[in-house]
Amino acid sequence: MNATWIGMAIVAFSLLTLLFITIPLLRRGLQNSGREDRVTAKKVLAAGTEARAVIRSIKPTNARLGGEPVVILELDVFLTDGSTRRTDVRTAIHSVHIPAFQPGQVIGVKYEMGAGGFVVAVEGAYLP
Repeated sequence: MNATWIGMAIVAFSLLTLLFITIPLLRRGLQNSGREDRVTAKKVLAAGTEARAVIRSIKPTNARLGGEPVVILELDVFLTDGSTRRTDVRTAIHSVHIPAFQPGQVIGVKYEMGAGGFVVAVEGAYLP
């Protein structure tokens, strides 16, 4: 009978730990995921080099940011030195602007080449 109570106490403790410690930590981690990418994108939009890009493809994700869909844009970016660079950018787009982000469309972007590599930010993307 004593072993039964010990087993029930372990199960109760495990459930309480899950409910009050593990789930809130996971939730906070998921909310903060991508925050660093958004901060980087804002910096690139503020100080990056302007360029044009052609959308090769747009792939939906199941993610949303502030209620707006997050997509992956495959872009051909035309750099200021005349070269072209292909890159994928994960970004949120306002739902009403989705028609402007279709394959073949030319969009404005800004880019930086630095220690972090080649970083592209899409003008008109949703960055809360």
